Formats: sequence, C-alpha cells, structure tokens
Amino acid sequence: MGDSWRLILLLIPLLAGAIAIFFAFQLMKRYGIPFATSYFYYLVFLYIFGSYSLAGSGILEHLLSRMEVDLKVIQSTQLYAIFLGIPFIALSKFMLLKSTTEFFGLRLSSLFTIPYFVICMGAFVLYGVFVVRLTRFEQGEFQLLIDLQRWVFFGFMLLMYMAFFWTIIILSRRMTDHYEKRFIRLLSLLYLLYMGVTIAALALANLHVLLEHIFFFLFLSWHLVPILFLSLYLEKYHGQASTVQEDFESKLSSFADKYEISKREREVIQLISKGLSNQEISESLFISLQTVKDHTHRIFVKSGVKNRVQLTNIIRSG
Repeated sequence: MGDSWRLILLLIPLLAGAIAIFFAFQLMKRYGIPFATSYFYYLVFLYIFGSYSLAGSGILEHLLSRMEVDLKVIQSTQLYAIFLGIPFIALSKFMLLKSTTEFFGLRLSSLFTIPYFVICMGAFVLYGVFVVRLTRFEQGEFQLLIDLQRWVFFGFMLLMYMAFFWTIIILSRRMTDHYEKRFIRLLSLLYLLYMGVTIAALALANLHVLLEHIFFFLFLSWHLVPILFLSLYLEKYHGQASTVQEDFESKLSSFADKYEISKREREVIQLISKGLSNQEISESLFISLQTVKDHTHRIFVKSGVKNRVQLTNIIRSG
C-alpha cells in the first residue's frame, strides 16, 4: 500500500472522529443535559486515545521504518504510545457509563467509581513496569507484550460495553414511554455491534494491513451514527427546553456584562440554575468544593443577591 493511501486512511477516521466530537459539543451546548455532557467527554477521551496512541504509533512506525531504525526501537515507541494512552481509554469508558446512568436520572455509585479507578491505576502501573523492563533492561519478549496488550484491550472493550448494554437493558425496564425505551435499547445494540466489529477487525489485523485501517476507521468513525440517534432523541424530548435555555443564556449574558461576572462564575451560575448542589458543581467543573463556594459568594456580592433562588429569578426576569 502506498504512503499516500496510508496517510489518507489515517486522516479519514481522525476527521470523522473530530466531526462526531463537534456535533456532540453542539448537542451538549444546546440542551445542557448532564448525560449529553458526559457523552461528549466520552468521545473526547476516546479521540485522544485513538489519535495519540493508535494513529500516533502507526505514524511513528511508518516514519522510523523509512529511516531504517532498528525494529526493537520501533516496537518500543509503539509500546510507550499505547502506555501513555491508557488513562484516556479508561476515562472514556467511565464517562460512557456515567452518561448511561445520568440518562436514567441516576449517579454512578462510589462503590463502582473507586474500585474502577483503583483497578485502572493498577493496570497502568503494571503495564508500565513491563514496558520499562522490556525496553530498558531487555527482560522479556516484545511480541509477547504486544499480544498481551491486545488481549487485555479485547477484554476491557468486552467488559465495558457489555456493562453498558446490560445497564441499559435493566434500567430501561422501568420506562413507560415505548419510543424512549426503543431508542435507548437500539443505542445499546449499536454499541454492542460496534464492539464486536472493532474487536474482530483488530483480531484479524495481522492478516492484512488494510484490516488495521478498518479497525481504526470503525474505532473513531462509528460514533457518527449514535450522534444522529442522540440528536433525534433530544430534539423530540428536550427541544422545547432548549428554547427556554437559549433565552436564559441571552439573559445571563446581559446579567454577566452588567455585574462584571467572570467566565468561570458564569459557568457556576448556569449549573446553579439547573438545580445542582455545590458538590455536583464541583464535580462537573473539576474544581474543589471550596472554590465553588468562593465563586458563589463573589457572585452574590457583585449582584447584591442573598441566595440561589433570588439569583435565578433576577436572571430569568431579565
């Protein structure tokens, strides 16, 4: 396969993945719903892993092989690229499950969250030890570690998407709206199919170089289909709410200009208006609880209000 075709086959899924992220961002911005926000971050973290670890390692392999670099050096760079991408793939799957529970108005329990990140951190450290031992001390076989990482990836994909599927099946039993139930179950089936096809493409990648590109294409491009379904769903069930939200945004913009509200303080106000607690705002904006309290206090001082209800009413009244 020519160099130009290899480059094109790498750029197409990267472009498709970026388009999916763009549309997800537009949905998040328009509707302001927690599960849409989490789904957006799922796509972002997945894209970082795909572009950095997968596409990056492929580009490095191509460039270094043309420079006639030793095969072990090429394999070492690929192993490190995958290693540094592990946190992003772990975060992406967590955000997918978080989005799923938020769709049903629930939150992921700390009984799941803490063990999940502990296990992911342990796997990250263990993999790093193997990579360092292999690349610096030449203890082990490159091919063995490459095969191991592939099977671990298979297992992780299978575990997370099956968890996603069964979570939806179990929680959707309570839903009375048949259209809504059909939508979320169809979405879960799409991701189950996505998992099966991508795993199959990666498992057969050694047979032909084109299969590697098919895997990468599916890994990033598939999400354009769920985005379409998500857009139709949100328009049907949250379209009117988005119009109200847009009106609130314009009034908030005027309020922020009048009282010299900073960008971060404006984000806090947006979440306050949605009824989120200080703790939930802290988690949503990735800032400390004390920082949220400080921002809220400054907003109250600047605008002369005494509580959250008064703040929201002033903004809504224009």
